[in-house]
Amino acid sequence: MMKPRRYGILLFGWLFAACSAGSQSAETLARAEALVTQAPDSALLLLQSLENDSFRSRAEHARYALLYAEAAERTDRPEEAENNDSLLRIAWEYYRERPNEIRAICKTRYYQGRSRLRQGDKPGALRMFLKVEEQLRTIDEPYYLGLLYLRIGGVYRAELNFVTAYRYYKEARDLFMRSENPRQTTEALLGMSTSALRMRDLGRARRDCSMALELADDLHDDTLVRRSLGLLATLYTVSENDRIPDDLRQRIEHSVRNDTTAAGRCTMAQTQLFRNRPDSARYYLRLAEKAGADDDVRPMLEYTAYRIEARAGDYREAARKIDRFIFLNDSLTRTALQTSAGMIEKEYFRERAAFADYRMQIRRTWEHVVAGTLLLLLGIAGLLVRQRMRIHKERGERHLLLIREAEAEYRNLSRKLAQRDLAEARMKGLIASRFDIVDRLGKTLYERENTVAGQAAMTREVKRLIEGFAENGDMLQELEQIVDMAHDEVMQKLRRNFPKMKEADVRLLCYIFGGFSPQVISLFMEESVANVYARKSRLKSRIKASEAPDRELFLTLLGPVSDGC
Repeated sequence: MMKPRRYGILLFGWLFAACSAGSQSAETLARAEALVTQAPDSALLLLQSLENDSFRSRAEHARYALLYAEAAERTDRPEEAENNDSLLRIAWEYYRERPNEIRAICKTRYYQGRSRLRQGDKPGALRMFLKVEEQLRTIDEPYYLGLLYLRIGGVYRAELNFVTAYRYYKEARDLFMRSENPRQTTEALLGMSTSALRMRDLGRARRDCSMALELADDLHDDTLVRRSLGLLATLYTVSENDRIPDDLRQRIEHSVRNDTTAAGRCTMAQTQLFRNRPDSARYYLRLAEKAGADDDVRPMLEYTAYRIEARAGDYREAARKIDRFIFLNDSLTRTALQTSAGMIEKEYFRERAAFADYRMQIRRTWEHVVAGTLLLLLGIAGLLVRQRMRIHKERGERHLLLIREAEAEYRNLSRKLAQRDLAEARMKGLIASRFDIVDRLGKTLYERENTVAGQAAMTREVKRLIEGFAENGDMLQELEQIVDMAHDEVMQKLRRNFPKMKEADVRLLCYIFGGFSPQVISLFMEESVANVYARKSRLKSRIKASEAPDRELFLTLLGPVSDGC
């Protein structure tokens, strides 16, 4: 009975240990993933503490392989980056079967391209980078797309295609600025400056390099500051007309004082050349040559030597140095062109073979299609000619009919306009005559210059008319309609612009717009003339202070307030 229990305890312990190891590896991977961007050294140490047999699944193993490759690339350790190929193969074998893992796929291919670039396979690296670009465009990842463009720009710069390199560096800068990564933005600006320098666009190169120096100062990154200052020194060396500022020259000297690399010694020689010390410049140049310059620095060493010997007056040696500089540039150009030509030729023959296969497959089909198409086109052409002739005939008849209809419509409109003008003229004359009679009778009643009997009769007639306008609602409505017809619907506009105006004020304005004098209006309203003037002045001030759309029309019809006072 004891043995089964002992085996059960051992099995339980083994399962517990396996689960604990699996959870520990997952936790370590999560911590490494959080550190790989800001602290790649710490992430690499965490990953090195894991063993390959501690992963519970292929997913964890692939995640580990990709994180290890990324951390090794970010730490810039060649001995660690050498093992990236095998790790990236593990990651690729897993992620290639899962198209939804786009970010992991893009990262894997990106670091595969970096590995090929480190091995000198620029065409293979570029092909890999272009595949990553196609996939990254489907998701919004400005930082990783910027990194990709930074590497593509480096490939094109190595191939001496500086125009394309500058374009990719510029796009990388924009993407890094969008993702708020000033360090990578500075890297892109330095790439732009170098490409512009090789294109002999010194103004653009100096502008981009100055921006890179400002960002490097803000980051307090000595490496980026030193690179920016070294590039500025090269720019002032190449430029024969611009003189470097003293404070910038002193800063460059201070930055490369302890730099023992070939590039640092070359920059120090350039600063001595700025000070017009050819002997000291020649000394630092010999130190740079002993330090072992790579292909990027060697042409600048020869050009700096040319400037030094020319400044020292040894023109024979200066001519030899400039010939050496031209020879090195030509050698690099020939190498780049051979590589590019091989890529182009390879792609051309591949496309040509694919096109030949395609043509062989569809050639017979096309022969039948072309023959049938020709016969069909002949039949269609005949039908189209006949149809076109019929359409032209119908179109001509339709145009004639439209012209006749337009002429009839024009005559009808002209007749209607003439009738409307005649009716409007008659209506205005009737309104003017009617208002003039009432106004004249009202004034006569006030003046009282007639005989007593005539005055009494006139008084009765005037009072009858006045009472009709003052009390009869139909006559008031008719008066408003007449005023609207005479003055562009002024009463309707008044009611729309001032919906809360009192009805008594509306009546007063109707009488004023109708052209009645204040004396007659006082009879209509049964108020004193002074009160009519006061109300008119108040209403005019109210309209003038308002923001009514038809304010100018109302003020024009109101006229001056002081008339007759």
